[in-house]
Amino acid sequence: MPIYNDTRGRLFKAYETTNSFASLGSFVTYEHFFTESRKNVFRGMHFQGGPHSVSKIISIVEGAAIDFLFDMRRRSLTFGRLQIINLEEKEPASIYIPAGVAHGYLSVEEKTIISYRMDGPFCSKCDSGFNGELVSHLLPIPLAETIRSPRDTALLPFQDFKYSSICVG
Repeated sequence: MPIYNDTRGRLFKAYETTNSFASLGSFVTYEHFFTESRKNVFRGMHFQGGPHSVSKIISIVEGAAIDFLFDMRRRSLTFGRLQIINLEEKEPASIYIPAGVAHGYLSVEEKTIISYRMDGPFCSKCDSGFNGELVSHLLPIPLAETIRSPRDTALLPFQDFKYSSICVG
């Protein structure tokens, strides 16, 4: 992200069509929200599937996180691959997450704040995910020691997950 510092503080742009997101064209924000997490909170792996799938742009606002992206798009050149990105507020960054890519992160500092911009409405029938076992070997602490929501704890392991079964309407 471009960062502008002066005596007042700093300004950083999470998204601008003339920067590295230009190839996306116009990203229309339907919904914008923030998550604030304590240290060692694991959120994920989440996505919203079809027919109401959404793309998102996430940005680190405060703190630090290890971000995980898993490509579930069968026709993608990166299908089945996991991408890991370290996010830190000292070096603000935004990540574009296309529809069909599952997302999760582990906060590694207290009060880690992530901004989410979604290009479509939330659909509870299409909202899905799988638990963090897929990335557990990459975490600095055991997955069982992370702080997770009851929903995330109950998500199926990836090997038992059936992507084609989500969102029937």
